[in-house]
Amino acid sequence: MLDLRSARGQTLPLVVFCMFSLIAVSGAAIDVGSWYQSERSLQNAADAAALAAATQIPSGWAAAVATGSSEYGKNGKPGDNVAYANTSVAAANDSVVVTATRQAPTYFSKIFGFASVTITVTARATVSSFTTVHSNQDIMPWGVMKGTYVPGQSYGIYTDNSSSNNGALSIPYVNGANCPVPNGANPYRDEIDGTLNACPVSVGEQLDVKPGNNAGPTRQGIDTRITTWKPLDQIVQIGATGQATVIDPNSKQLVLIPIVEDPDGGTNWLNGSGWVRVVGFAWFVITGPPGYTNNGKTVTGVFVGLDDVTTTGDQTGAYDPNHNTDYTTSLTA
Repeated sequence: MLDLRSARGQTLPLVVFCMFSLIAVSGAAIDVGSWYQSERSLQNAADAAALAAATQIPSGWAAAVATGSSEYGKNGKPGDNVAYANTSVAAANDSVVVTATRQAPTYFSKIFGFASVTITVTARATVSSFTTVHSNQDIMPWGVMKGTYVPGQSYGIYTDNSSSNNGALSIPYVNGANCPVPNGANPYRDEIDGTLNACPVSVGEQLDVKPGNNAGPTRQGIDTRITTWKPLDQIVQIGATGQATVIDPNSKQLVLIPIVEDPDGGTNWLNGSGWVRVVGFAWFVITGPPGYTNNGKTVTGVFVGLDDVTTTGDQTGAYDPNHNTDYTTSLTA
């Protein structure tokens, strides 16, 4: 005969064991979930710090660390341990690696003597230079010889080919599915004012020098392009090394200039005829009174370094600070 009282006595310990097992599993799940949230929070803070630091690599390592630390302070937690390292991916010292460590508290695991667990994450961000700039209204038909400008300082571009360092270019423009080379003053003028979009321009591409005195169409293009003039400090905020933060991204005074070299790899502008080779790109804020002098002969402005955003068709490559102040940053594995 079945002894019901004996069966009930055997069942009770089993029920108690199952209850404790369920509590243990639930407690462990709570701890694991909390650790996962801490890890994601820590990773997000490290990613943001790495990206912010990489934008300042062109300004120097001290500026990169300071900017990264400031950004981490907005997203991290007190007590986090953060380290910064300057590493190389595609070019020397083009990357920032952020290593962040946090002590995450435990809940159920305290029963077993574990008050916290150590969580460590890393994030790497790399600065890259633009090697192809896709069709847009910001590329100007002017070329500046490599190494002849300093970011943050005033510069004059001579559109009448009277300078040995810069001048006007014949940049192919978008015409349906084609990219014809401009013939005459009108396409040159229209590329300046934005009526015509320049076709994609790439590093290594050969562009024809535009001959003649281009002062008239230069003046006409700028007058049409820019109807409201702003001072430099209302368009960009320039740091000590010429790196800039954009205040007005929609300003038509902010334009992109091809940086070039002569066919021999030198800096001799071929006045009147010939071609030059693109080696990079640089952002330029048209200033002057207003934008040009000598009735359009000279376009005046300031070169700046900018952390740019890639758009469809753009391509990037190894960071090249010597020829290219148009750069972008991204997280890299």
